[in-house]
Amino acid sequence: MQPVFHQLNRHLRKTPIALGVALALQQPPAVAQEARLEEVLVTATRRAVTVQDIPYNINVVTGEQLRAAGISDVVELVRLVPGLTILNEGPRVSGNRNTYNLRGMNVDAAGNEDDNPRISQATVSTYLGEVPMFFPMKLVDIARVEVLRGPQGTLYGASSVGGTIRFMPEAPRLDETTVQLMGEFSQTEESGDLNYDGNIVVNLPLSEQLAFRGYFGQERLAGFIDAVDLIEQTGTPRNPGEIVLQDPDDILGSPAIRGGVIKDSNESEQTYFRGSLLFRPSDLIEATLNYHFQEVEVDNRYEDNRFFGDGEDYKTYKAFTDPQDGELSLINLDVQADLGFARLTSATGYTEIDIDSVSDSSGFLRTNLPQYYFGFPRLFAPLSRSQSTETFTQELRLVSTGDGPIDWVAGVFYMENKLDFTMLQIASGLNDYTNAYFGTPAPVDFTDVLARGGTNQEFTDLAAFAEVTWHVTDRWQVTGGIRVFDQELDGSSGIPLPYASRTFEYYYYGTATDDFLLGGINPTEYEVDEEILKFNTSFEVSDDMLIFATFAEGFRPGGANQLPETDPFGNDNSAILDFQPDVVDNYEVGIKGTIDDRFTYTATAFYMDWDDFQATLASPFGIAYIDNVPGAESKGLELELSGYLGSSFDFTLGYFYVDAEISEDFNFVAGDPSSVIEAGTSLPAVPEHEFFGAANYRVGFGDSTLTFHLDASYRGETRSNFRDLPNYPLENFAELDAFTIWNASVSWETGPYRVWLFGENLGNERGETLVTAEDAYGPRDQARGVTRPRTFGLRFSYFWE
Repeated sequence: MQPVFHQLNRHLRKTPIALGVALALQQPPAVAQEARLEEVLVTATRRAVTVQDIPYNINVVTGEQLRAAGISDVVELVRLVPGLTILNEGPRVSGNRNTYNLRGMNVDAAGNEDDNPRISQATVSTYLGEVPMFFPMKLVDIARVEVLRGPQGTLYGASSVGGTIRFMPEAPRLDETTVQLMGEFSQTEESGDLNYDGNIVVNLPLSEQLAFRGYFGQERLAGFIDAVDLIEQTGTPRNPGEIVLQDPDDILGSPAIRGGVIKDSNESEQTYFRGSLLFRPSDLIEATLNYHFQEVEVDNRYEDNRFFGDGEDYKTYKAFTDPQDGELSLINLDVQADLGFARLTSATGYTEIDIDSVSDSSGFLRTNLPQYYFGFPRLFAPLSRSQSTETFTQELRLVSTGDGPIDWVAGVFYMENKLDFTMLQIASGLNDYTNAYFGTPAPVDFTDVLARGGTNQEFTDLAAFAEVTWHVTDRWQVTGGIRVFDQELDGSSGIPLPYASRTFEYYYYGTATDDFLLGGINPTEYEVDEEILKFNTSFEVSDDMLIFATFAEGFRPGGANQLPETDPFGNDNSAILDFQPDVVDNYEVGIKGTIDDRFTYTATAFYMDWDDFQATLASPFGIAYIDNVPGAESKGLELELSGYLGSSFDFTLGYFYVDAEISEDFNFVAGDPSSVIEAGTSLPAVPEHEFFGAANYRVGFGDSTLTFHLDASYRGETRSNFRDLPNYPLENFAELDAFTIWNASVSWETGPYRVWLFGENLGNERGETLVTAEDAYGPRDQARGVTRPRTFGLRFSYFWE
């Protein structure tokens, strides 16, 4: 008897999205003429079913589709998934979580978070295989990507209020030896150097029961942002030193020397590796051990400032660049066994993510707190951050395999996450300046350290879950699900302000010794016991049409803020040091089906009620923090159509409408009623309209195939935050224009060889997704996060078996 997972691996070797694109691309032209829709098997419901049989809205992108579109990173995935958006920071690690957005479930400002770890969880959960995690991964040797829309809490736990994305790697195969080589060279406008990417993928049977599969690769993305008018200093961007004065003898009045230039400053390099070892001693059991490693070095942000200097695009005028280095190590063991009545899965994972960065905080301080530094004329404030995350997960799951009217899934899940985050903010030369400013008779150690501290915490999640499906008839099913969980958070968090403490103490008492007079380290503690529910029903109107309805709850845990208990203005922050969980209720109805075995369609309407959602607000001192505000709602429509026109042309079209807004008033600034955000205000970074389209046209020449590919995505207007607050600039507000990105390629395939000529962002659209506003950061340091400019390139691959 072949176990279910063995059958699934066999079927998933050909998994085109519901229009069979991969089949057509891999077959000779004569076969393409007979092209019809294929069943798409996925495991989103924890059992092998077809996409068209899943009774809710799901998108599947196959590995072949990723390769055909030239997509190899998580940011570009939005090109093939209608309605999915992301804050584009290139390969840079955004805090310690993803910034994906589905169905308008976003309340975070469209800012770069300045490399702070995001203390609230994302609204979209992400998985690499069976392991919950996120890193800006290279999408190499991916079998498929499954995008599940709406809360998936019963099977996938917390942080899935908007949806869940599963990146499913190819598995080792016992019956074939293969080698695949890929290389790519391209040129980006505004860049003076070439981009390159290259990797090798191998599958190697070691015995009848043992097989290895793995890949290794390196990528370099040339920069396109010029950093101009930099401050001269004695260190490097990753290890800043002392600033150089124009007049070393004038401690009180001399500015720093400026004028340095770094061309193409946002260059990045990545090294990536994955190895998988499959052991299948019989048809009833198999175990796969996986190791994934990725290292990324980014020299600057994907941000420019067209409002300062000469007004040109792709330039920045900050004091120095913002480099970041990140490293991911993931090891996991998946064991599956056929017990006869059910399939048992044990998924064990351990992940380490380390991120180190340096960023320029001078603009924020210079704009908002000039009096705090007594008019210091050369404020140069590098902010160094280091965060380390260790995550252990264990899931045991049983999936029924019987033929009766009742199907069920049941399991237990445990996660332990440890975060160690430290920060150090220094104003070079401030100590000497302050001594000169006060005219101290003897040197006083006021220190150059403006802030230090961070967060040290441990989060645990223990859950039990189950879903039961009753097939009332051959065409009607009803599913109920529940997840019961206990979550705990313990640790400490805070930001001591040594310079502020010492100058305050000196001003009033004549001494400067206390680093904790303003700010400190506060204990954090949080615990919650909850359950979330799901109800779903579907009915097959015919063999080609399915209607469905779903109610599902989503959940995000609470946490603790990185705030001083008392800030330099004397404000008491004790009431906002932590925040509570938020819950969303999702209601959706939809229809999906096929037409003439050549077209597929999906239409879904949804309404989501988000209660006590966690919003990023501002303390009176201007430090961002998380708090619960009354509520928000999102309602919308998702439409998709895919299919063949003729024997050689296929297409996919999608339109998404979302109306996401606040449902009750709240104050953006703690304790300040003038900062009210009124009901009806749109949620930040959520476009109301999105369009998507892709098409392929194939021409056969003997044993060769020429394929023309075109895709386009439109993102409507957005706001970077809730609204403009004239009396409070730190809301970081701006309105971002709509933009459309066009991409195209022509590929030639014969035998084991394939070559692409491709162009990305053909219209050279300057799409803006992030904001660093002038009111908050000043004219010199304001910025916009931008998409990568137009790029043309050559890609080639060789497949040997």
